[in-house]
Amino acid sequence: MKKLACLSVAVAVLTFIAGGLAPAGAQAKPIVWNLPHVAAPTYYHTINLNAFAAKVKEKSGGRMEIRVHPASSLYPQQEILPSLLDGRSEIGPVLSGYLTDVLLELGVLELPFMTSSLEEHRKAQQQLKPFFAEQLAKKGLKMLTAHAWPSQQVFSHEPIRTIADWKGKKIRVYGADTSNITRALSGVPVNIPFGELYIALDKKTVDGAITSATNAEPMKFFEVSKVINYWFLAGASSEWLVVNQKAWDGLPKDLQQVVLDSLKDVRFEDKEWEDAKAFEERALKRFPEIGMTVVNPPKEEIAKARQLSRAAWDTWLSRSGPDGKRGMDLALRALGR
Repeated sequence: MKKLACLSVAVAVLTFIAGGLAPAGAQAKPIVWNLPHVAAPTYYHTINLNAFAAKVKEKSGGRMEIRVHPASSLYPQQEILPSLLDGRSEIGPVLSGYLTDVLLELGVLELPFMTSSLEEHRKAQQQLKPFFAEQLAKKGLKMLTAHAWPSQQVFSHEPIRTIADWKGKKIRVYGADTSNITRALSGVPVNIPFGELYIALDKKTVDGAITSATNAEPMKFFEVSKVINYWFLAGASSEWLVVNQKAWDGLPKDLQQVVLDSLKDVRFEDKEWEDAKAFEERALKRFPEIGMTVVNPPKEEIAKARQLSRAAWDTWLSRSGPDGKRGMDLALRALGR
């Protein structure tokens, strides 16, 4: 019996040394999720994501951390969606402007002149949420929220007041929709990652760039581009916060609830829409102060652009298939057209 007792003690000691028994008071390592984004650290997306991440850490008692990587510091824009699809990133944004053929149908509201204001875009997006969630689920992504970047305008070195001013201009684009509208208006689309846009404008690799006017200050575009042209190519640019479904399924149920509750606690989705509007209004007021000229094209020129843009709609429909057609029908119905 004594030999057996001694043997048991020896086994217990060896097990402890090997790590089979944790020391008293030791805590397990937190579950860490990485969240990449293209937005600058001072932009509202990053601010709101950091608030959400802090709430997750607080509500989980430190058992879970979401690490936000702004300004393309983890992945460049074109790698964010693939990283979410293959699980390299557990959570992150699907940006409508960077959609590929695998999710092209999600970009219906980004078709040129489909929406003309942030409010109109939000109204349509809310009604299309089930459609968007369905399309994302097909690719193994769980949609958590649907929100937006502000309206899409054109930075440039020289004013672009008329359709004729677009001709031959090299314009930075960021996806199929912006490429198609640039071609329809006789411009030359040039795909440039968001993180490289400042240098492209500075070196005059492009004559202009399509993006949110609100990026003038956080990305310092006002230093390398002195004109902002308010064509309202899109009333907003949709973004969805998603989770890789396998990562979600592997998360304990109580931590899944922590993630969902944290989004509600920080009012993430509502805050995104509110900030999009506030940032846009602030940008418009700030342009004269930072040395930028605001160009408002004549209504008749925007009407011509809207008419020409229908060619871009046709191209998108031919590429997005039956789901794209269904999405467009839903969007037009939501917009009362």
